[in-house]
Amino acid sequence: MASVFTSTGKIVTTAIVLALFAGLGPMAFNLAVDPYDRAPVVDLDLYKEKVSEKAHYPLWKMLRYREREADLVVLGDSRARALRDKYWHELGAGGAFNFAYGGANIDEIHATFEHIKTDPEIKTLVVGIQLRSFDIDHKAGQNRVPEAIRLANNPFEYYSSWFVSKIGWRNLAARYPDVTTAIADLRPRLVQPARAAAPAPSDLARISESCGCVFLETRTGTYGRGYLGRTRHWDGLDHWSGIFDIDVVDRDLPKVYARQVTKNARSDWRSFNFEEQLWEKVAAIADWASENDVRLIFVIPPTITEMQQQIESYGLAEANLNFRLRLAHLAPVVDFDFDNHLTRDLSRFTDAYHFNSKVARLLVGETLQVADADSMAARTAHLARADIACPVHASDQTREISDDLVTMREGTACRIWRAAE
Repeated sequence: MASVFTSTGKIVTTAIVLALFAGLGPMAFNLAVDPYDRAPVVDLDLYKEKVSEKAHYPLWKMLRYREREADLVVLGDSRARALRDKYWHELGAGGAFNFAYGGANIDEIHATFEHIKTDPEIKTLVVGIQLRSFDIDHKAGQNRVPEAIRLANNPFEYYSSWFVSKIGWRNLAARYPDVTTAIADLRPRLVQPARAAAPAPSDLARISESCGCVFLETRTGTYGRGYLGRTRHWDGLDHWSGIFDIDVVDRDLPKVYARQVTKNARSDWRSFNFEEQLWEKVAAIADWASENDVRLIFVIPPTITEMQQQIESYGLAEANLNFRLRLAHLAPVVDFDFDNHLTRDLSRFTDAYHFNSKVARLLVGETLQVADADSMAARTAHLARADIACPVHASDQTREISDDLVTMREGTACRIWRAAE
């Protein structure tokens, strides 16, 4: 049966491609191939999830989001994307939808939030977040979301798009390489990649490289190290000293890990500048959640211990702590990114930033318990626990540190930061 389909698929594919180049243009081609499944007509047995999603994550997700069906939405970058829909569904959270994108920055997270915030069914919002995203230069200020919304909402733009045709061709080439190779000489140069909106220029003061300080700005002015809201948390690290202490890790890393720990970390942190303009977008999400009785949870995913060490090596230990303290005033922070047995176990990561599917399932389970420990899904997750346990219950807690503003409770490979009651 498969061979019959393959033969038929090749014939149909050839006809579609020849029609494209006979002058019918992208409209007919896109209607037939429909790489993002906007309104599929012909089943060509293509690898769309592998090809199309990676080519334009926001467009793929936009065309799969159904308003009034999702009560829990996940936003963030590739590490939040790893907390896949099916992991939530497996535990009983059937209304979960993962709206995270590979390579997403704060602008894209906020733009997606703006797109979905009128959905009355949303009861829980989980936002994967990290310190490095708060540099305006992170991911070159890209924003693929406006284009995704335009293509998803406008059938004519979608079906007449040469970008969509380009991704359609990639799908055909992946599935039927012999057919597409045979007519490759007829192929026009399908045009532009997904365009990202240019970021608005920041009018906030830049950090002086010579002072060795990291400035976190607030609505009331600009302050130096250790400033949070209107109260200074420490002189140096003071009260929170040792919170990110890491015993020396001396081991040979696989090449890809080692390159990320050196080259990527240098790119992330050498000239890092915390941008209040981006912080305001995250604060706007928190304000909306509070005003609309939506449960908001921030998740800081784990990286390997050596990657964490680089933050301190570049003099950003206080910024790393201050980031958590500020977040805690907006919503609970579920933090997996500190030195522990999980972040030292390379077998549980696919590279220095990304964890494997087994870890992803455990992170989903812990996040569900933090969101609502009494729900049926959370109870199911509790039974499926392994060696990661957030301090949801008193018995889970291994230590607590608190000042007048923030309390940090630690469990097993998980910390929860909350505003002090």
